[in-house]
Amino acid sequence: MKCRRFDLLLVVFTVTTFAAVAELRAQNPTPGSIARRQFNQVFVKVIMPVTARTPMQDGPNVEGWVSDQLETIGVSEYFAVTNWVPVCDGLLSDDEVNNRVWDGRLVAKNSSLFCPVEGDLPERKDGRVSVLVGGWYPVSGYEAKVSMLDEPGTRAVQPVLPYSAPGLSETNPVEKPLAYVAVLVGPPPAERVALQSNDK
Repeated sequence: MKCRRFDLLLVVFTVTTFAAVAELRAQNPTPGSIARRQFNQVFVKVIMPVTARTPMQDGPNVEGWVSDQLETIGVSEYFAVTNWVPVCDGLLSDDEVNNRVWDGRLVAKNSSLFCPVEGDLPERKDGRVSVLVGGWYPVSGYEAKVSMLDEPGTRAVQPVLPYSAPGLSETNPVEKPLAYVAVLVGPPPAERVALQSNDK
């Protein structure tokens, strides 16, 4: 009987100790985690135009502002292949970032297969953020890139065109984009959590 009590006390003591240590860690954020919370979050959504290689398929909802911008540039049939995907910074020295935006697969019959698509935020400077989404093909990469205001609510739709190295001439102006990327800047994660809790 005494052994059972001792075992029970030992288990309770161990669980209480681990809970206290975990609580202390949660209460003391690192400088890196504090800095990360100060960055606005950037989200991207991949939109495919309907073509012979990319036939219409069901997908996530395409927001009205995205549809308006696509129709303004003459794209009338399209579908989304991703929801809003966060693109992380990797601006801090200890960051390990996996910014896979899309795996490159379409589900419709006779659809093309693409290489995975990755996102990146190569620079935040002077109130602006650079957004780069690239991949699609293994040898001659395609990308969408934009520099935009680093303020919550800023949004854009960019075409996916063949990669052009800095200093080289731009791509053929009559070439049709392979895809489109919608970009949306949201508030920092800490602000978003606070806004959600205030809404309740």
